[in-house]
Amino acid sequence: MKKAIMAGGRVEENRTRTLLRGVRTAGLGVIYYDDMLKVRLVENLPASWPPAETILSRGVAAAFDQFTAERILAAKREALAGGPLQRIEAPLRPDGGDLEWFEITLQPDVDDTADRPRGLFATVRDITQTKRREAALHDLLFEVSHRSRNMLAILQSILGQTAAKAASVAEFEDKFRGRIASIAQSQDLITYANWQAVRFRRLVETQLDAFAAESGVTPQVEGLDPLLSPNATLHLGLALHELASNSAAFGVLGAGTGTLRLLATPLPHGCRFEWIEIPPRPIAPPRDDAWGFGRTVLQNVVPRALRAEAVYSIDADGVHYALDLIDPGEEAREGWRSETAGRQYQA
Repeated sequence: MKKAIMAGGRVEENRTRTLLRGVRTAGLGVIYYDDMLKVRLVENLPASWPPAETILSRGVAAAFDQFTAERILAAKREALAGGPLQRIEAPLRPDGGDLEWFEITLQPDVDDTADRPRGLFATVRDITQTKRREAALHDLLFEVSHRSRNMLAILQSILGQTAAKAASVAEFEDKFRGRIASIAQSQDLITYANWQAVRFRRLVETQLDAFAAESGVTPQVEGLDPLLSPNATLHLGLALHELASNSAAFGVLGAGTGTLRLLATPLPHGCRFEWIEIPPRPIAPPRDDAWGFGRTVLQNVVPRALRAEAVYSIDADGVHYALDLIDPGEEAREGWRSETAGRQYQA
């Protein structure tokens, strides 16, 4: 902070002592104006402001742009005319520096024996960090609102489609609860990761834990362990739930025998995720009219949300689902690398 400078006559000793004590204890800058709004004292000005001599000769207009300087001048005149205490938030961008913010508080120096104030006190407080926190909070709230709208849209779609495909209220409730639980589990992972990327293996573990615990089959998770963006985590988790739910009802996880492999392999500009389910004996593929909403999720909802390409097939040899996720975005791109290839997921 810059050294105190006084111009013209002296401010009464007791007032000066009070101001300086306040400056020392509160870290404030102080400017005193006479009744003609001429600067008479400056104390403890912020380092990014012009020199105190410049403020004494030209006022705070030397520090700020014309628009801000005019706002401050209007507030000074109103305070000196007997108006309420004035507070101005003033932006300042030093040459080549980051934007800074200062709160300037203006209060008249009232003399009970005079008809009008004999001067004006101005205190200057650096609020740059406060403004930055406010901006960060605003961005966070906007992001939460955006994600909440997306989540509500997903839930609305799941609700409508599940209801349309369910044969009974009990079936609807069971499937809807399972899908909501899947989304909640993925959302928990995203939250724990501070809305950043989530590992593929961690997502598999979360979505398959309940299913694998009840079967005698240990899913084999092989290949890459890429980082997934929040959107990819949410929708790939929903795909894993649908595949696991179908397997528990009709396939390997339900029978407790057979092979289940999950692979993540690199593509030139992305990653391929595969679910390969091989039963111990040939199975009969479902009729075209027997497919439920799960097929819609796997072939339409998830690929569309991720701008991916999907292939889903059920034949005598088993179940195969492949999802090619292209260009996952900057937040996850560096995660396309192999880690602990061939490691098994232990239920």
